[in-house]
Amino acid sequence: MNKAIKAILALSVVVLAIYPGYVFYFGSTANVQNVNAPKSVPAADVSPQQADKALSGNGAASVVPENETASMLTVPLSLALERVTKKPFGIKVSPENSPVSPEKFSGYHTGVDFETFPQEADVDVPVSAVCSGILVEKRTVSGYGGVAIQKCSIDNSEAMVLYGHLKLSSIEKPAGGEMSAGEKIGMLGKGYSAETGGERKHLHLGIHKGSKINYLGYVQNENELADWIDAMEYLK
Repeated sequence: MNKAIKAILALSVVVLAIYPGYVFYFGSTANVQNVNAPKSVPAADVSPQQADKALSGNGAASVVPENETASMLTVPLSLALERVTKKPFGIKVSPENSPVSPEKFSGYHTGVDFETFPQEADVDVPVSAVCSGILVEKRTVSGYGGVAIQKCSIDNSEAMVLYGHLKLSSIEKPAGGEMSAGEKIGMLGKGYSAETGGERKHLHLGIHKGSKINYLGYVQNENELADWIDAMEYLK
């Protein structure tokens, strides 16, 4: 073995001793790989939910835990952000000063109202789940008409999501069934009918913290709003 080869081998031993986490491929300095770096995840091992977040900043795929909780919510209606024009979260209303007429309620609004457009008065308007979770119940509730209640986890905390003013017969998923974010729950009820509890055609989206169902659309003390979540802070 000539001196040049001996020198190269000696240098390699020194480099590997200093950088044991790297494998060097002779022929190009570009062929340097950190063997401890995250490996790309095969497509078959990544769910559709994981695929949306699969690529990290360095180009390697990272797996999203299956039990990851929502930090953002999916919009419940098309053009949802354009529909919040009358009753946002926390607004104080009464029959005398409400943006809606006629108004039969008073207090601080616990949810967000998504209005319908004029051209939607006599057409079906689908409502989608804002998060993934179990459909706890579907029933008629005074003041709402048809209601769907979904249990979700938002920012690692349990929450109960209320979808109000739905056509009850349009909710096909049985109570206890699992729903995915973006999955259709049902249709908005007909305005000023029993389907909406006599209210205008719109969606009331209320999110109550914890595992208890709370149907209140309004609270009388502003500090009680702390028990609710403003959906607009989470919609993407």
